[in-house]
Amino acid sequence: MILDRLVLKNFRTYGELDISFGEGLNLILGDNAVGKTNLAEAIQYISLARSWRSSSDRVLIKAGADMALIQAYLKEGALRRSIEIEIAKEGKRVKINGKPVNRLSELSKSANVIVFAPSDVPLFAGAPSERRAFLDVSISKQSPDYFSLMSKYARLLKSRNAALKQAHPDVALLRTYSDQMSELTIPIIRYRTMFVSSLNRVLPSVYGQLSGQQSRCEVVYRPFLKGADISPEKAKKAFEEALESDLMHRATGVGVHREDISLMLNGENIANYGSQGENRTAVIAVKLSPYFLIEDESKKPIAVLDDINSELDSGRVGRLMGLLEKLGQVFVTATKLDIAGASVIDVAEHSATRRI
Repeated sequence: MILDRLVLKNFRTYGELDISFGEGLNLILGDNAVGKTNLAEAIQYISLARSWRSSSDRVLIKAGADMALIQAYLKEGALRRSIEIEIAKEGKRVKINGKPVNRLSELSKSANVIVFAPSDVPLFAGAPSERRAFLDVSISKQSPDYFSLMSKYARLLKSRNAALKQAHPDVALLRTYSDQMSELTIPIIRYRTMFVSSLNRVLPSVYGQLSGQQSRCEVVYRPFLKGADISPEKAKKAFEEALESDLMHRATGVGVHREDISLMLNGENIANYGSQGENRTAVIAVKLSPYFLIEDESKKPIAVLDDINSELDSGRVGRLMGLLEKLGQVFVTATKLDIAGASVIDVAEHSATRRI
């Protein structure tokens, strides 16, 4: 998958931008605070219509403007595809090849982008919600069915939590929600189990290439239903056993929305025992590993890495660049970086120009 051209209007600090990119490694270079990350963010946005930097779309609209526009032109083998996203204060509109899109899950099939940013460094030491988000986004890009399952589960969870907050909760209604959530729970757990298993087939190799060391590295998935004999009935029992606690705390305390993953390096939880360098390297390895799970070369994702110089020492940067040069299209933002054969985009005062 190749992003051939990107057009921005009133996106963040960019008033107007029309720029083309190289098919391999693209270096987005410039001083701090001139708009490098804004450009990387726009590239990432075409995959999910959601920013990794902010939960609010309004901040994406240039000050003084009513709306922002992103137009992306992509190649996937012999296929050509356009994506247009209009971001307004009242909402956003998405078109693929000029046709309106109602389900955002269609975007990730049209533009798959994987991202590493400095905010990802504490992934395994931070809140479980961030790790679940990584799982959900990664799996949703591979399976629209999973996206649909999680959307239905999220709606039921919201309704159940709202019912729990009533002055006199309707227990029969709560059990109805629990039963419906239980039916969705089993396929969600199976999708997550399969994804983590696939991830662990490639993760040790990716981590080894980045660290320069042979290490045992694996992601451990911790489902809320234990054992191999998972079933809707087992999920219903778990919800029922937690009902009294849920009524007391006025929130749903068990379910796939409370699951977690951890990363084990040489048998130890990296969040507790890993050095800063090991944590940074491991998170980059985990974020890049989904690239290697896609066999069709034309469908492999675009990779975006933001501000890597601030997170890695020179040795790790060198090994990372060696790995990235083996991938398809990659975008790296940095203040200074010199890689032979890379396309270079110079960013200055919120304008961007392709040098090579």
